[in-house]
Amino acid sequence: MTFDEMVVSRRSVRQYNDREVEKDKIEAMIHAAIWAPNAGNFQVLRFVAARDKGTLEKMKMFSPGMPRTAPCVIAICADLGEAEKRGGEFAKKIVPFDAAFAAQNMLLKAHHLGLGTCVVKSYNEKSINRILKLPGEVTVLLLVTVGYYDTVPEAPERKNLSEVLHYESWESEMRRDEQG
Repeated sequence: MTFDEMVVSRRSVRQYNDREVEKDKIEAMIHAAIWAPNAGNFQVLRFVAARDKGTLEKMKMFSPGMPRTAPCVIAICADLGEAEKRGGEFAKKIVPFDAAFAAQNMLLKAHHLGLGTCVVKSYNEKSINRILKLPGEVTVLLLVTVGYYDTVPEAPERKNLSEVLHYESWESEMRRDEQG
């Protein structure tokens, strides 16, 4: 699969089968995540992979948007204390972007490995932190559900480049000969 095919065919999967996600695939996803850009190369992101059914059930109680059949959830966390020490208040503010970059690498790697994923931001942060026993100033920024699936979700419609791309200024439009 080419890179373009991989990007276009990746979907948010919300219905998983009960096949367990192997540790080597989780580790491959995290390896991809740690190579994502991060502000100042501070590398303050940490990851918790939850596969225990009891832990997952507790997490689902505090995350209304989490797919209920996910056999694995990876919490993308950040040590905000370390971020502040390394880069001040600015670093703490930029860490969520680092988490998003890491998540995108994880999603693409998972797709490459035949796994489905879904990014979840609707959760009670304090409850998830407590369930995962996150220490001190470490907090969850994003959850990524991971698993095998039987049905590929349909592709949602996307706008054309001419509707979203402007050159040089907002007032410009793509010329017909530039549209792809």
